[in-house]
Amino acid sequence: MKKKRTITIRDPRLRKVRNGLRNLLMLAEAAEEKRILNKKQKLYNVDGFWDEDHINYKKLNREARKLNSQLNSLSYAYNASIIFCPVCREIDKDMTYNPVSNKWFCIECYNFNQDFEIRQGRPELYP
Repeated sequence: MKKKRTITIRDPRLRKVRNGLRNLLMLAEAAEEKRILNKKQKLYNVDGFWDEDHINYKKLNREARKLNSQLNSLSYAYNASIIFCPVCREIDKDMTYNPVSNKWFCIECYNFNQDFEIRQGRPELYP
Protein backbone atom coordinates (compact mmCIF):
# COMPACT_ATOMS: atom_id res chain seq x y z
CA MET A 1 0.00 0.00 0.00
CA LYS A 2 1.10 3.52 -0.69
CA LYS A 3 -1.11 5.55 1.65
CA LYS A 4 -1.90 5.63 5.35
CA ARG A 5 -4.89 3.46 6.10
CA THR A 6 -6.84 2.81 9.30
CA ILE A 7 -9.01 -0.26 9.77
CA THR A 8 -11.61 0.15 12.49
CA ILE A 9 -14.15 -2.53 13.38
CA ARG A 10 -17.06 -1.44 15.56
CA ASP A 11 -19.23 -4.57 15.58
CA PRO A 12 -18.27 -6.72 18.62
CA ARG A 13 -18.95 -9.96 16.73
CA LEU A 14 -16.65 -8.93 13.89
CA ARG A 15 -14.00 -7.92 16.43
CA LYS A 16 -14.24 -11.40 17.93
CA VAL A 17 -13.78 -12.96 14.48
CA ARG A 18 -10.83 -10.64 13.73
CA ASN A 19 -9.14 -11.46 17.03
CA GLY A 20 -9.73 -15.17 16.50
CA LEU A 21 -8.14 -15.00 13.05
CA ARG A 22 -5.17 -13.11 14.45
CA ASN A 23 -4.71 -15.77 17.13
CA LEU A 24 -4.93 -18.47 14.47
CA LEU A 25 -2.28 -16.73 12.36
CA MET A 26 -0.02 -16.41 15.41
CA LEU A 27 -0.34 -20.14 16.06
CA ALA A 28 0.36 -20.93 12.41
CA GLU A 29 3.48 -18.74 12.46
CA ALA A 30 4.71 -20.41 15.65
CA ALA A 31 4.13 -23.87 14.17
CA GLU A 32 6.01 -22.97 10.98
CA GLU A 33 8.88 -21.47 12.98
CA LYS A 34 9.06 -24.64 15.09
CA ARG A 35 9.08 -26.79 11.93
CA ILE A 36 11.98 -24.82 10.46
CA LEU A 37 13.92 -24.91 13.74
CA ASN A 38 13.41 -28.67 13.99
CA LYS A 39 14.76 -29.13 10.46
CA LYS A 40 17.71 -26.94 11.36
CA GLN A 41 18.35 -28.88 14.55
CA LYS A 42 18.47 -32.14 12.59
CA LEU A 43 21.45 -30.74 10.66
CA TYR A 44 23.44 -30.52 13.87
CA ASN A 45 24.15 -33.20 16.43
CA VAL A 46 23.52 -32.80 20.15
CA ASP A 47 26.86 -31.09 20.83
CA GLY A 48 26.28 -28.45 18.16
CA PHE A 49 28.79 -29.86 15.68
CA TRP A 50 28.09 -31.42 12.32
CA ASP A 51 27.11 -35.07 12.45
CA GLU A 52 30.04 -37.30 11.54
CA ASP A 53 28.06 -39.35 9.05
CA HIS A 54 27.47 -36.31 6.82
CA ILE A 55 30.16 -36.02 4.20
CA ASN A 56 29.12 -33.06 2.12
CA TYR A 57 29.60 -30.03 4.38
CA LYS A 58 28.93 -27.56 1.57
CA LYS A 59 25.52 -29.10 1.01
CA LEU A 60 24.76 -28.92 4.74
CA ASN A 61 25.94 -25.34 4.90
CA ARG A 62 23.73 -24.47 1.94
CA GLU A 63 20.76 -26.16 3.62
CA ALA A 64 21.41 -24.30 6.88
CA ARG A 65 21.56 -20.95 5.04
CA LYS A 66 18.33 -21.82 3.23
CA LEU A 67 16.60 -22.57 6.55
CA ASN A 68 17.97 -19.34 8.07
CA SER A 69 16.63 -17.43 5.08
CA GLN A 70 13.20 -19.03 5.49
CA LEU A 71 13.23 -18.20 9.19
CA ASN A 72 14.22 -14.58 8.51
CA SER A 73 11.56 -14.06 5.85
CA LEU A 74 8.92 -15.63 8.10
CA SER A 75 9.97 -13.38 10.98
CA TYR A 76 9.94 -10.27 8.79
CA ALA A 77 6.49 -11.05 7.37
CA TYR A 78 5.14 -11.77 10.85
CA ASN A 79 6.55 -8.55 12.34
CA ALA A 80 5.28 -6.40 9.45
CA SER A 81 1.80 -7.96 9.46
CA ILE A 82 -1.46 -6.61 10.83
CA ILE A 83 -1.56 -9.37 13.47
CA PHE A 84 -0.13 -7.22 16.27
CA CYS A 85 1.22 -3.75 17.00
CA PRO A 86 5.06 -3.81 16.95
CA VAL A 87 5.20 -1.23 19.78
CA CYS A 88 2.74 -2.49 22.40
CA ARG A 89 2.33 -6.06 21.01
CA GLU A 90 -1.47 -5.89 21.38
CA ILE A 91 -3.50 -8.10 19.04
CA ASP A 92 -7.03 -6.97 19.82
CA LYS A 93 -6.88 -3.35 18.65
CA ASP A 94 -7.79 -1.52 15.45
CA MET A 95 -4.74 -0.85 13.28
CA THR A 96 -3.27 1.94 11.17
CA TYR A 97 -0.83 1.27 8.32
CA ASN A 98 2.31 3.39 8.05
CA PRO A 99 3.49 3.40 4.41
CA VAL A 100 6.94 4.74 5.33
CA SER A 101 7.87 1.87 7.66
CA ASN A 102 5.59 -0.63 5.86
CA LYS A 103 4.11 -1.75 9.20
CA TRP A 104 0.79 -1.77 11.02
CA PHE A 105 0.44 0.01 14.39
CA CYS A 106 -2.48 0.24 16.78
CA ILE A 107 -4.14 3.63 16.54
CA GLU A 108 -2.86 4.78 19.95
CA CYS A 109 0.78 3.91 19.21
CA TYR A 110 0.56 5.39 15.73
CA ASN A 111 -0.79 8.69 17.08
CA PHE A 112 1.82 8.74 19.86
CA ASN A 113 4.66 8.11 17.39
CA GLN A 114 3.22 10.62 14.93
CA ASP A 115 3.10 13.35 17.61
CA PHE A 116 6.65 12.51 18.70
CA GLU A 117 8.04 12.64 15.15
CA ILE A 118 6.27 15.94 14.47
CA ARG A 119 7.87 17.43 17.62
CA GLN A 120 11.25 16.06 16.47
CA GLY A 121 10.84 17.76 13.08
CA ARG A 122 10.34 14.55 11.09
CA PRO A 123 6.63 14.55 10.18
CA GLU A 124 7.31 12.60 6.98
CA LEU A 125 7.96 9.40 9.02
CA TYR A 126 4.32 9.22 10.16
CA PRO A 127 2.08 10.82 7.51
